[in-house]
Amino acid sequence: MSRNGIRRCFAGWAVAGCLGLFSKPDPGALSKPSPDEGWRAVDFRTATCGYVAPVALTFSVPPGYVVRNPHHGSETGCFWGMEGDLNRALESPTQISFQRLEHGIFQVRLTENVGYDPATRRFTEEDQIERVLTDAGITATRVTRRSFARFPGLVITGHRPDGFELYMLYLARGVDNAVVLINYRTATPPTALDSANWQRFLDAIR
Repeated sequence: MSRNGIRRCFAGWAVAGCLGLFSKPDPGALSKPSPDEGWRAVDFRTATCGYVAPVALTFSVPPGYVVRNPHHGSETGCFWGMEGDLNRALESPTQISFQRLEHGIFQVRLTENVGYDPATRRFTEEDQIERVLTDAGITATRVTRRSFARFPGLVITGHRPDGFELYMLYLARGVDNAVVLINYRTATPPTALDSANWQRFLDAIR
């Protein structure tokens, strides 16, 4: 899929960014294995490749995953994945492709299309998300509000028209309107591990 994804959406919701689309990690950032299965902790600054002002959050990545910054700027952001998959996805200097993945890839970036209002504790027109995704051909859409170590989040899943699953997390800093978008791009073809990895990733945010 190209960086443009399916299409640009209305009123701040960029479905293209949702559906479409390497600096080395800080020393020791990937050195702390989780209690089981070899998942590793990644501090916020490393996970975002420094594109987002850091907050007190830590993510975890599957065994063997590395953090890479393709240096395309904050709009493209930061990627976590297996070395071979990242090489294939970022092979072209002008287009990111997720067509040949043996494992899933996470993409993390600051989104300018969706904001968060700390006063109302709501994301930009979040009540319109399901309709927007339905109009884009997404089925079985599920939008869930969830707090991650007291940081507000919107978890969005669904079935894409190309047969792949949609996995998205909008994560607000909580003190301003800045929002981080995290997508999980599944293996091609998808495997049962994709859903498990996504759920494990969400549950491990600290």
